[in-house]
Amino acid sequence: MKKELTKIEDVTFSLPAVAADKINAAAVAKVNQFLPEIEQKTRAFDRNNSQHTLSLMTLTMLNGQSPMRMMRQVMAEVEKRKTALAEAQVSHAETVQEIEELEHATGAVAMAKLRQKRFSLDMLENKINGSFKDIATLIDAYENIKQKHGIDDWDEETFEKEEKRHHVRRGFELMYRNLLDGGRASTSTIEYLQQYGVHPQVCLTEVNGYVQHVAKQISENVIPHANDLENFLDHMADKYCGSVDMTSERLFGKTEFMNTEYMLRLEAKDDS
Repeated sequence: MKKELTKIEDVTFSLPAVAADKINAAAVAKVNQFLPEIEQKTRAFDRNNSQHTLSLMTLTMLNGQSPMRMMRQVMAEVEKRKTALAEAQVSHAETVQEIEELEHATGAVAMAKLRQKRFSLDMLENKINGSFKDIATLIDAYENIKQKHGIDDWDEETFEKEEKRHHVRRGFELMYRNLLDGGRASTSTIEYLQQYGVHPQVCLTEVNGYVQHVAKQISENVIPHANDLENFLDHMADKYCGSVDMTSERLFGKTEFMNTEYMLRLEAKDDS
């Protein structure tokens, strides 16, 4: 019987002693010593993003700090992971079945495949665990957003009503970025503002005034937090949100053109 060069349980692979003269013994010893710790710590990275990245970046990407948009993003991210889990359960079942079959097989090839399948199963289970951790993190964010903004329950109608304020706020946010980035408003920002009823030059004046105000603070060694910018954007959203209604009146002859009959509403759910 051939002597094993490395332990199966340590490194998930094994080579016969005939290959010993081609394998660096010092490297094998180092791998056997430290790979268990590396594998254990790798479990902390069983998903693509950290909780900080997922909560502070993914949920606000292209959404800004709109609570309704962030909650919608939570649902989109959860949906992606649910799809991945649905596919993973099939791969998991198939791998378990293959392992059971290989456990009754003999020969070097079968044993090598068995070790490979066990390794694949371990990696797959780590990814599944990561998906569950992501979903739990997203649910935490969802609950925190609801609590922070006093949202008891909401439906599609609630989301649509918040869209006015979100887009006006987003227009001012883009203008601010334009001025910092290139010192002028981009064509896309100008069009965006017009679509939601905010005069581009009014927005430019408001934002330019804020930029100068912050520059003056910094020159006086008063360092504002990013929350100061968010508060300014909130103020602009509240101040100019009515502009959307005026645009709706011009385009459609009415300030409210949403048809709630097409929406999933809380009332409809309560009656069922």
